[in-house]
Amino acid sequence: MSWNTVIDKNNGAEIMGVGASSTGVRHAQSSNSSACEMQSLLAAWRWWLPPSLLTLTLAFVFVDPFAGDWDALDYTVLAVQGRPSSMILGRTLFIYANHGLWRIAHAFFALPPEKAYLLFKYAVVFQSPLAVIAWWRLARDLTHSARAATLAALLLALSPFYIIYSGQAMTEIPSLLVLAVALTIHLEGLRSRRVALVLAGAALLGLGVNVREAALLFAPWLVVGPLACGWKLRRRETSVTGLACLVFVVCAFGPFVFLLWSNAANYRWAWHGWVESSRMESVRHPVSIGNMLPLLRYFFIAAPLVFVALPLAGLREWRQRGLSPLLALAIIGLVANLSLTFHYSVAINWRYLLTGLPALTPLVANHFLQSQTPKLKSAQWAFASIVLSILFIAVIAGFFSWPIGRAYVAERALAKDYRVRLALVPRDAVMISGRQTVAVTYWRGLGAGEWDVVGSGGAWPGARLASVISTALTDGRRVFLDADQRWWSPAGWQYQETVELVDIESRFRFHRISETIYEIRLLHDETALDQPHLSRLLPLRRVAHGSVIRPGS
Repeated sequence: MSWNTVIDKNNGAEIMGVGASSTGVRHAQSSNSSACEMQSLLAAWRWWLPPSLLTLTLAFVFVDPFAGDWDALDYTVLAVQGRPSSMILGRTLFIYANHGLWRIAHAFFALPPEKAYLLFKYAVVFQSPLAVIAWWRLARDLTHSARAATLAALLLALSPFYIIYSGQAMTEIPSLLVLAVALTIHLEGLRSRRVALVLAGAALLGLGVNVREAALLFAPWLVVGPLACGWKLRRRETSVTGLACLVFVVCAFGPFVFLLWSNAANYRWAWHGWVESSRMESVRHPVSIGNMLPLLRYFFIAAPLVFVALPLAGLREWRQRGLSPLLALAIIGLVANLSLTFHYSVAINWRYLLTGLPALTPLVANHFLQSQTPKLKSAQWAFASIVLSILFIAVIAGFFSWPIGRAYVAERALAKDYRVRLALVPRDAVMISGRQTVAVTYWRGLGAGEWDVVGSGGAWPGARLASVISTALTDGRRVFLDADQRWWSPAGWQYQETVELVDIESRFRFHRISETIYEIRLLHDETALDQPHLSRLLPLRRVAHGSVIRPGS
């Protein structure tokens, strides 16, 4: 086999293909290839620097005023305490990496627990341009074009979801960074036939599962990738592929198995509690074919150009090169996103569409560049026109989506100041706070109090609400209700909770503590004579923007 050097004269990138007649020569040439790849990445800074700087700028502009989504509050508490998450497989790499940052910042800079969210949030902010660079590198390795890679990086960087989660203490951006590095290493190993790189990529991909479990959806690459790179079903190639899969499984599930086996911090009990909560949420939000509609809607919002051009891009690549690594990764990314249909949260959580999006952008970017260059008779003009199109679409999408996102962000940020309300009740009170339940558990986790909660969502007792309250009062606990309309939805999944809350007004007495907070007491308590008027929480009793909110709206 002879050496092949493919030079993209338009961008100066040089991609080395490896082959040799002897093992020793092949190993030396493979090392030279890796060095050339690293040099070309540094030399190509003019291509990846603009999208990465744009990403960093947008992350600072749209950084979350607090920690981020509700999950971010849990992650913050767990990272400070050094405990794994009960969700899915524990997210140990993400939690304990942040715990290490926290220990350092707390020891050297006396960072207080209530400010820990800033450390974790800005760690994600600074990872966001690194993730864009990592995906630029992978896109260039797949397309052999710095221009196509830059377009792919822009499509990712300007996705509204990527922008939003670049400024939150969430797992999305760190997981995409680990995923891109893992796939890049694995792809280099496949092309150079270096077993060490193949196994290293598989190991890192497995570790990525412990940042965010969505990396599991890219496991098929370990089998499909070798075939797309020309590997045959011979004994050596099959053995290496099987070993890579084994390494992936060990790295992906090893930490979780250890947590269950050791039962550290009573992890087994917490995990089974999460399983039961998820089961209840699945019943509350049954999976159906109707989930496909919000999935496609969020897919379009995530990247309109990718959504529209993907079918043609895939067909073009298949006709030109068959199952190339570029097409194989895009198919895996598409299947990863479509598989979200079977998750009950897809109808309300748009961030899941970031799972497969980065794997789709290189294919679409390459398609745009190949289709526009002959029309404009210049690669430079084609590249410039596509960049302008991406920027224009991003501005239009942002104009329509940001008002909705801003309202959602503002609502979550209220958890930051909820500590003021908690100061009005005893440190060991039982709180019924609706959507702000997560704020109660957050401040409790950071040591501000020992409150218990009657939780919203999967932890909501439903028809047993009055019984749960009575039991707490009989046991000598003081129970408080925050009847703020903002915490009790008159529509959607929380509507039933609001109805069941209203029903308890006739079964208890109430003593007013503040404008919205009431202490709940037993019916025979003659000292509690305040009327909370809980019926005002019902949809027909409140008005939003001049129109009545109805259930299911």
